[in-house]
Amino acid sequence: MTGGILVPIAETPTVDQTVEAAVEIAHKTGTAVHFVRVVPGHHMGGVPNTDVALLERATQTAASAGLERFETAMLGTETYVAGPGDHCELLATYAETNDLERIVLDPRYTVDATDPTLQSVESILEAHEIDFEYATVDSTGGLTRGELLRASIIASVAFGFYIALGGPTSTFTLASGVVTGLIAGVLLRNVAFETTPTVGDTLRTAVRALAFLPYLLWEIAKANVLFAYLVLHPSLPIDPRISRFDAAVGDSLSVTTLANSITLTPGTLTLDASGHTLLIHSMTSSAEDDVLDGVHEKAVRFLFYGRVASEHPGPRARGEYDQITHGEMSNNATKTAELGDEP
Repeated sequence: MTGGILVPIAETPTVDQTVEAAVEIAHKTGTAVHFVRVVPGHHMGGVPNTDVALLERATQTAASAGLERFETAMLGTETYVAGPGDHCELLATYAETNDLERIVLDPRYTVDATDPTLQSVESILEAHEIDFEYATVDSTGGLTRGELLRASIIASVAFGFYIALGGPTSTFTLASGVVTGLIAGVLLRNVAFETTPTVGDTLRTAVRALAFLPYLLWEIAKANVLFAYLVLHPSLPIDPRISRFDAAVGDSLSVTTLANSITLTPGTLTLDASGHTLLIHSMTSSAEDDVLDGVHEKAVRFLFYGRVASEHPGPRARGEYDQITHGEMSNNATKTAELGDEP
């Protein structure tokens, strides 16, 4: 089914009104509507039931409004979606592939759990030759269940921090802490989180961290021995190189954990990160091999996604890497890069 309208679906207070507005446009133009849901990250266990239910809700609303021609799609299930750039690229690619004429956006549409004013969708879509518009809705107020959960977590953490710092005992100071926590929750509900946390995933990650941290410390210890050997060797047998690879992780927290794990291991340094693409400096070929074979990446996948995810092949096996230099940097430039200064 080619031609028509693309409607990205997200959990917002105005999602039903957006669907109805798209149906009205479809009736006027005689075109089909494609409802799509971009999964915020790669889920090794399949697409979450909440995303499936959200897409079904949109189709039911469309059918109730009299729409007969529509398609549905779940985007991002076979890749790692990192940030608004990857998110909007999936939408634009889908629209171009299916020869769709325009995109109708929910005024409250967001990338994951982040406020739309912080991650502008339209600024990315403008780079593609496809028209897009915001649906006309009656109201943009109200909080979603996800926003209420995120606000509650932030408010609780803020109040706990307030108690830990000041140890207030009077009614007035306790009330001040509650008010401060509520204000922080309301203002930061779409800033502090990239996705809405769940109790189950949080507990599982915390348990897996008990195995991840000793593993990371062991890798750091081994790298320290190698680093000491290189420094103490009379000929200083370093072989510096820079490589770039696409990490098989799908959110800012996991990307940050991976980048820091690489940097904390002596002999390797994360120079830059863009989405889930990391630029790595390695002091030796063996250190680079560890990175490209997924020594750090597999551990981070285990931490956030579980044992099955840790069996995913590394960047070299996937072919998702580039070697920028092959031991051609000077020793002085290498030492500067290892210190974290501009090379």
